[in-house]
Amino acid sequence: MVNGSNLEDRTTPALLGWAPLLVGAVSSYGGIAFNYGFALYFLDYRHGFVKRGLEGELLSGVAFLSRGSLLAIEYIFLAIAFAMTYFVFRGMLFGTLSECKLAVALLSAPALLPHLGFMFAQPDVTLYILLLGCIALFVRASPGIAAVASCLLCCVALLAHEAFCLMFYPLIVAILWHLCARKRLPWLAGVAHVLVVAAVFAAVMHWGGLKISPDAMLHEARARTDVGVERQVYDVMASSLAEQRALVRHMYTPGVLRVLVLTVLLSVPYFALLVRLLHGAMRDAGFGRMQRLGTAILFVSPLLLCALGHDTTRWIGAMCIDATLMVLYLYLAESKDSATRRSLLDWASGPSFLMWLVYLIAIGPYGATGMRTAEQMVETWFRSN
Repeated sequence: MVNGSNLEDRTTPALLGWAPLLVGAVSSYGGIAFNYGFALYFLDYRHGFVKRGLEGELLSGVAFLSRGSLLAIEYIFLAIAFAMTYFVFRGMLFGTLSECKLAVALLSAPALLPHLGFMFAQPDVTLYILLLGCIALFVRASPGIAAVASCLLCCVALLAHEAFCLMFYPLIVAILWHLCARKRLPWLAGVAHVLVVAAVFAAVMHWGGLKISPDAMLHEARARTDVGVERQVYDVMASSLAEQRALVRHMYTPGVLRVLVLTVLLSVPYFALLVRLLHGAMRDAGFGRMQRLGTAILFVSPLLLCALGHDTTRWIGAMCIDATLMVLYLYLAESKDSATRRSLLDWASGPSFLMWLVYLIAIGPYGATGMRTAEQMVETWFRSN
């Protein structure tokens, strides 16, 4: 006869473990009209190599992409991102109750699955999938194999979108640093990884300019679909640095700034939680003071993209994704009786967990230029006044 308490102990993590998937799916709006990222599906190499053209090249054999096809493609990308998340962290999501709580809280937070669902197959989802592939390698393969294979995945990510260099590559650098400091990977291998990725990034930027005018690119794209195509993507790719920065200044309207300020205010507890968990995990894992400081600097580097693009909360989201996945990676990489695991599980088992989980889910996902909740609150306020 099965003991009732034992059955409950097994059932609770199994049910709770699906919470991140649920909040991520609910956040997926699936509206083509609000997603300019799909314009990249029409950008390919037929006129020569161009940055951000990898996805379009993979679809270049499809003569016409209807609205239904585009929605299906974007849901497929999103489904892969969610499935990969569960593949990499399934041991925690469906492990002990404390492990489940830790993973659920972090993966249900504004920058993780809800954010990816809300962005709905923007380039960020593709980059996230490739990033998770790297994490899976570092968790399950030997350090040497993981370093080589992850280097290849990072180069592929740069072909999908060059912003990977600042958005998600800092996490890979932090993991390489950790492995080298632990003497599990030669420093030469870590440095070589960074140099190869830096060289590919430089090549993509140097040879990846748009080879035809934005008007011609837009004409080609519109001939292959029955939905509107956002020209801004092609304009940005064809613009100089000065022109792009001028566009950014133009896009930071008072409305965007109001949403951004409210987003940051709503996110302060979330930021504080990530700092606490990350600092504690690194300290318990034996990171030296300089390594902890250097890792923190790496993780705030996505904010540098604010000078080049107006999608502010994409960069905030990337910063939080890097910090979150580092916490989860350290949990998986450390031994079962390590101080790192104990401290993280103590937090998840504490009396404040439920309050944190409710807060993290309630404040909603990050979008491109603000948190969904902040956007709704600002819009409601100005409509009522």
